[in-house]
Amino acid sequence: MADKISIQNSYSALNEKLAKQFDESGVRRTFTVPYVDGQSMSDHIDAVTQAAAQSGGLTGNMITSAHRAGGKGWHSAEGETVGHPSDKLRQTIITKDNEHAKASIAAAQKHLTNIGSLIGKDDPSVVTANSQLDLVKKSDGAGMNLFDFGGMLTQIMFKPTQAMARAHSGTKEGGHAPQLRAPEAEEAPEGQESAQEAPGEAQASGDTSEGTQEASAAPAPPAAPASAPTAPPAQG
Repeated sequence: MADKISIQNSYSALNEKLAKQFDESGVRRTFTVPYVDGQSMSDHIDAVTQAAAQSGGLTGNMITSAHRAGGKGWHSAEGETVGHPSDKLRQTIITKDNEHAKASIAAAQKHLTNIGSLIGKDDPSVVTANSQLDLVKKSDGAGMNLFDFGGMLTQIMFKPTQAMARAHSGTKEGGHAPQLRAPEAEEAPEGQESAQEAPGEAQASGDTSEGTQEASAAPAPPAAPASAPTAPPAQG
């Protein structure tokens, strides 16, 4: 049987590596909001919004959100949403042969490989994203500032994530991530509303193994790196 593929875990690992890179580069966090057992995703998002409001706002911070690798993972409190000040990230340049930058790039490649294993490595969005990532690997991000580097790795994942959400939208009633579904998706019968998922539900079943199609999309990256994601990765 093929190894299980966790889109949630690999997306979380990318966020975790970026946060560590920012920390180790001397950029102090503006806020850290831990996940809490039993807390709803909406409450966590509210807590993040309140913390950001006291620290430069959502546009004044780059937001990462992850569950710790090697911990209990999803549906546990072993994780956090973190803000790093955008201006300080812009002022900090990645040095040559930076091990933390290499680790972030490797995490991005792992996540992209996972997506490709689900929708096909020849999918145009995956091919393009791999080409973009290959360019970054040539220098390991040396000379880039942390803000542009973090935003770039996040944005590279957007179209493959969107393609994956669309490809798997028919694998559950109402579809995974219907907000990312292709425009020609079938409309609801007259007099009925289209099925919509609660925030974070698109990440509810991110493991897939041989013979199954229950992969769901990781949270879509922000349209602009300066702003926070629509929602941090779901904890349950």
